[in-house]
Amino acid sequence: MSTAPLAPHAMIIGGGIVGITTAAQLQRQGFRVTIIERGPVGEGCSFGNAGILAFADVLPTVRPRVLLKIPGWLLDPLGPLTIRPSYLFKALPWFLAATRNALPQRVAAITEARAALCRSVVDDHRELLKGANAADLMVERETLRVFETEAEFEAEAHERQVKAEHGCHSTIYSAGECREMEPELAPHIVKGATHGGWYFVRSPLKVTQAIAETVVRGGGEIIADEVTAIEVKDGKATALRLRSRGTIAVDRVVVTAGAYSNLLLKPLGEKIMLEAERGYHIELPDPGISLSRPITFARTPAVITPMEGCLRIAGTDEFAGLDAPENWQRADALYQNYKAILPGLKAPGDSARRWMGRRPGTPDSLPVIGPSTRAANLWYNFGQSHMGLSWAPTSARLLAQLMAGKKPSVDMSPYRADRF
Repeated sequence: MSTAPLAPHAMIIGGGIVGITTAAQLQRQGFRVTIIERGPVGEGCSFGNAGILAFADVLPTVRPRVLLKIPGWLLDPLGPLTIRPSYLFKALPWFLAATRNALPQRVAAITEARAALCRSVVDDHRELLKGANAADLMVERETLRVFETEAEFEAEAHERQVKAEHGCHSTIYSAGECREMEPELAPHIVKGATHGGWYFVRSPLKVTQAIAETVVRGGGEIIADEVTAIEVKDGKATALRLRSRGTIAVDRVVVTAGAYSNLLLKPLGEKIMLEAERGYHIELPDPGISLSRPITFARTPAVITPMEGCLRIAGTDEFAGLDAPENWQRADALYQNYKAILPGLKAPGDSARRWMGRRPGTPDSLPVIGPSTRAANLWYNFGQSHMGLSWAPTSARLLAQLMAGKKPSVDMSPYRADRF
């Protein structure tokens, strides 16, 4: 009597939203999965992000209009973008590459590649959350963007046009209509608009945990440990070295370790440009106001989101490497920015919570999804930067299709590991 062969097995390094959704999508393709995460599942960037499903964000993070703003931002140590002086030399190659990717032809190509991922964001989230009995965590209500001057509004006309060309249409609101929607807005707001596609979740951590529970119920395993090295021999990953458990043999390996991915890949000779884009948040459990939806405004790249038990203000980019100490003044600056348009917002008290996380950013604003160049059974899914929560289920589905030998629904070449 013959026995059926075992299903293929994938070891997934990293238990954030990208790793957890990768496990879930691989299970749907018939894989057995094991996740290795050194801390509690979902408590890295997956915990502290702004909770936005930004499926209208087809444009790259660094583009011509943003490039013009960067010099001014860098003059303010608490501004939207800062590079710590001690880290400038290390960050320079990444920024030079980002500048090259801001040329018109590259922006057009990157926009197409981002749009290919954005188109499936809502459907992929719906499917995984429904399967996790957690559909109520996603709120399909548009974020409101507000403007303090007509010039700010007009400056974004081209971006609204590009989004519309990809099916993401903004709705424009008068100042009065904005205050009808959100009465706490300041009287000097002159106009508002939707982003063309920005929903939100009530708790990013609960989203990750709910999907992780379905993975475990489906037979998946989560190991609490840290991978210190990937062993490769004759063009194949043969084992993982774990800090506590020693060396374990592997069938297939997927790296979903976010900003820490290069610590494992550089020793293999993989050349991927990846930086830790450090973002901050401040949570206000007693904010003094209530909002029905997230709000952004043109002065700063941040967002205030109504979440379970608090308002969370999150955003900005700090380049300082993985291990530099936090600068909590950046979290407090987020509050000061939003106080300007939400005058009733109470000052942070003893109950306020501050957080810093490391987004994995590439200089072309695209993730790395697909096979390694160093080993036939080694795969990657990281580099989502500000779009980690948004793109996680989609990038996971595409990778799972590749690993199962199926042809994904989109061209995967823009996300290949050897493009840098």
